[in-house]
Amino acid sequence: MPSSEILSIKELSELLHLSTGTINNRLSAQRKAIESGKDANLYQVQRLAPPSIKLGRFRLFKRDTVEQWLARFEGVKM
Repeated sequence: MPSSEILSIKELSELLHLSTGTINNRLSAQRKAIESGKDANLYQVQRLAPPSIKLGRFRLFKRDTVEQWLARFEGVKM
């Protein structure tokens, strides 16, 4: 697979072995934390979900960015 592959929430959930509901809950918690005034660069906010973009009603993730995110938080209880 090319490293610039784009993943949907469903594909991300399969990669991370989490349900799509869990992914959506983490994205929601991350968004709420940022909206409540927390810095988006805080460790606690960044570890909730990998960086993504919203395109219309779809949330998309770059595979290489997800892999970097996983490496950064390897061994951290999520």
